[in-house]
Order: sequence, then C-alpha cells, then structure tokens
Amino acid sequence: MLHKDDLIKMYRWMVLTRTFELTMNDLYQHGRVPELQHCSVGQEAIGVGACYGLRPEDVVMPSLRTRAAFLVKGVPSKILMAAAFAKETKLCGGKNTSHHLGDLSLGIIAGTGIVGGSIPLAVGAALACKLKKTDQITVCFFGDGATNTGNFHESVNLAAVLSLPIVFVCENNQYAMGTSAKRSMLVDNIADRAASYGIPGVMVNGNDIIAVYDAVQNAIQKAKGVPPQPTLIECKTYRWYGHSQRDPVDGRYRTKEEIETWKLRCPIKHFREYLKRAGILSEEAIRETDNETRLEIEEAVRFAEETPYPEPGRVLDDNYAPVLEV
Repeated sequence: MLHKDDLIKMYRWMVLTRTFELTMNDLYQHGRVPELQHCSVGQEAIGVGACYGLRPEDVVMPSLRTRAAFLVKGVPSKILMAAAFAKETKLCGGKNTSHHLGDLSLGIIAGTGIVGGSIPLAVGAALACKLKKTDQITVCFFGDGATNTGNFHESVNLAAVLSLPIVFVCENNQYAMGTSAKRSMLVDNIADRAASYGIPGVMVNGNDIIAVYDAVQNAIQKAKGVPPQPTLIECKTYRWYGHSQRDPVDGRYRTKEEIETWKLRCPIKHFREYLKRAGILSEEAIRETDNETRLEIEEAVRFAEETPYPEPGRVLDDNYAPVLEV
C-alpha cells in the first residue's frame, strides 16, 4: 500500500528523470556530450511506477527509454551523466552508454542496443533465480517495436512454459523509431498477445503512475505464486521527442496535433494535480522539488565534466570474462 511519503518520493523520481532528460537534450544539441540521446520525456510514469515497489534484490532489465529504472534502483544521477559523457565509471568504464548500463549489486542487468535483444537475457536471469530458489523477481522493459521480433515471442513463450518469475513491461509509445504501431501490427493491444502463451495480459494507461504501480505489483504476486506465472503488461504512452536527436526536425512521421494532444496527458502534470487535490503536495513543495532536482542534475553535469576519460591502455579490457581458477 502506498502512503503519503511514497507518493511524494515517486513524484520526485519522475521530476528528476525529466530534468535529467531535458538537460541531456540541451547538452547534446550544444555538442557537450557525445552520447546520442534517446529521450524518454513523456514516459516517466512507467519506469518509476514499475520499479518503486521492487526490493533491492529484484532484477531489472531497462529498455532504451527506462532512465527512471536506473535512478529508482539506486544508480546516482552523476554516474548516469558521467556515462553519457563517456567518462570513467565503475559501471562501464566509459565503454557503454547511459541507456545500457548494468550493476548487478543493484539488480540491474546490462542491456543491448539491439531491438528486443535484451528480452532473452532477462528470461535467462529469471530462470537463474528460479533454479537458485532466490525468491527474486525479474522485470523486463521493452518498446512496442520489440514485440514484433522473434526474441520477444520466443522469450515470452519460454517464460510461460517454464513458469518463470518475470514481469514483461512493454512501453508502447506508439512508434518503433519512425514506424507507427498501427502500420506494423493488426492487434489493437499488445497485451492481447499474452493469450497466445497462456499468461495474463494487462493493458494500463502508461501515463498514470499509480495504474502502472498497481499492475506491476499484481503481476509480481503472480510471479511469486506456486508455480510462478509471468505477466505481460502493456503501458500505453507517448514520447514527446523523436526516436533520437537525429530525427528530422519537421516530424515528418508524426503531426504536431498528435504530439500536442499527448502532451496534454503529461504524466507528471496529472500526478502533480492529483497530489495537490489530495492535499499531499503544496505549491511550495512543488517549487522545492523542482529546485532540488535542478541542483542535483547541475551537480551531475559538473561531476561528469570533471571525471577523467578512461586510460587509452584499457581499450581492450573487459572484452572477455576473467579466467576462473579450476
């Protein structure tokens, strides 16, 4: 059950995520950061809502746009920012983007830039948890485009057949790069595909953080059942910006009217208004949150700028796992 303090924390995570994303956009446009930004503005409710109720030992496989998952699971914003600058960090040594970091100590699996490629890895993690009887839950995030790949169908089928403790969370932002979901699939709801594998399929408003939280928590209870049962959750949402900062500025595959309509459904705005009506969040608290998150991200940028690049001599490190003594 969520209490007042939980709701305030969830709101702050959402604001922090958006502040990070908007700052990254500005940095990239001014040539200050090498990482190509794939912005998640408009989708903050999914990562926060899904990850907030997880235990530290639970496993998460973030997607390209699940920035919030890293933050909620415990990765400091300054470490994420340093990774975007390709600077030396303990998580990736400057060799991976901030979208695909991993930290097993926080239960975060390092993903891949291949569409749908991370889903089998998450299923493997869930299988490992079941075999080791650790009581851990795996939550796997991916976009709508990934559900049209063989990786998705084979992975969900295997998870269902093996009764794995995993929750599949599809961030359906309506577009796979520049291709509308309406042009690439005939089903109206991706959640309906769950019936093909004999598991529950749930569709929620991905801009409603409480709806996302409740859906994931219910799915976790099924994953903890005897036997465990996977669930496919489809979170309908929308990305305000292009697939990346390289998208055409004229938005040739989307209309301005469509974008503006979805902006009216802003997840942060609606959650903020809900908290205000409930007497949980005051105007002063809102200003404090905005100021605190801004200062945190400004400090993250300073940290990233001051952090050194990896030593050139380490370029070939980490290509292979260390040899284990037999």
